[in-house]
Order: sequence, then C-alpha cells, then structure tokens
Amino acid sequence: MTSNHFLVKQKNLHPPYALLDEEEHHHLCRVLRMGPGEKVWLVDEQGSSYRAEVEEVGRRQTRLLLRERMEASDRRLRLVLAQALIKSKTMDLVIQKATELGVEVIIPVEAARSVVRLEEKQAGKLVRWRNIAREAAKQSRRLEIPVIQTPQPYSSFLEARDEPKRLILCEDGGVILRGILAVGPAQPGYTGVPAVVVLVGPEGGWTNREKEQAVEKGFEAVSLGNRILRSETAALAILAAISILWGN
Repeated sequence: MTSNHFLVKQKNLHPPYALLDEEEHHHLCRVLRMGPGEKVWLVDEQGSSYRAEVEEVGRRQTRLLLRERMEASDRRLRLVLAQALIKSKTMDLVIQKATELGVEVIIPVEAARSVVRLEEKQAGKLVRWRNIAREAAKQSRRLEIPVIQTPQPYSSFLEARDEPKRLILCEDGGVILRGILAVGPAQPGYTGVPAVVVLVGPEGGWTNREKEQAVEKGFEAVSLGNRILRSETAALAILAAISILWGN
C-alpha cells in the first residue's frame, strides 16, 4: 500500500485544512504512526489531489494543512467494464485489477449462466467491492476511484449503454482483438473523450441469444484467440491491452 497517499472525503475539506477520520485516520496514526510535520498526499472523490502536512493527530481524526492542490488530469479514454457475475473471490480479483488498470466504471451484470444471482447478499457485496476498489486505487496511486454500480440484469444493461465503442468478449467467433485495437477507440463524428465499454461473460460463457442481443444493440463481438480463458483472465487481458495501446 502506498504509505503517503490517503483518501479524503470532500465533506472533510475545509481549506486551508482537511480532516481524516475512520479508516484513513487509523491507518495514518496507528499503522504508519505519522505525526505533526510529516508530508502526505490526499485524494478526494473527484480525483483532485492535495499536498498536505499533518498538523494535529487526535483520538478520532487527523487535521492536516493543505499546501497545494492539483486537479485530476485529462483522460484520453473512458473505459467501462461490464463483468458478468462470477464467484466471489474471482469477482473481487477482477475489481481490484480493473481498478489498477484504469477502469472508470465497473458494472456487475447477471447473465443466464451466472452462478451468483443478484439477490444474494447484494448490499454487502457492493460495500466489499467498493472497498476493494478504494484500496486498489490507493495502491496504484490512482487519483480517481472507479464507480461500482449496482448489479443489473443483462437486458437492462444492454438498454442503458450508449458508449460509441461497445465490445463483447466471445469464446468463439468475433474479430480478433488486435484488429480492433489497430483501429483505435475514436468514432467518426464523436468529439468527446473516447468511451469504450467491454462486456465479459460468466464462467459458463454467453448463451447464443445473449450474444445476438448484444450485437443487436451495437456491440462488436471480439475474440482473444484460440485459447479458452477463465472469465477473470479474459477480463484482465482485454483491459490490459486496451489500457496499454489506447492509453487510458
């Protein structure tokens, strides 16, 4: 974990001061044993960062003096991962690594062959996933914490997508990924930051009907080649390739 980066709530920003409480306060004073005069970086929910100095460490909160503010950098790509619900430990892994790879939004989707269902401890899972994303953002020194949306049915997800570039990862059929990557994410007539959504299936793969529905909604079928990969492996492979070659 990055030892001098902390997440600060916007409600706790009162220039020229800021407050750390709860887990971040505990980590600073109990784990790292930092004291007055030490320099740290703070990151808020909007991706702005602040160079700060510890001024006072109390029992329940730390007060810091803000020295400098840096706005979030301009993004070259808005990357969205729609991951079909998979087993708990592998879903946790995907969220952690997708955060490290720069994904901006993660949408859990209930597919026909998802082992995990939407109604199973949804609130608790959302809290855990968001905590995982939060810690992964700190670890990788990301300024922005990705949004983890509430899990949604497959058909509802398809209806809501309007990204110019929509990809569905398929085990069989579809354009080889390198062909897609060679073209780039920008779409004719689109002047904003290029936006890409990647849809990755569950352990058992997509049904034929699900693939047809996605294509009908403007998704391009994409293949990673002849190897049959686990869902989490496939998700991270395509995210890494997009992140490296399209630069998010």
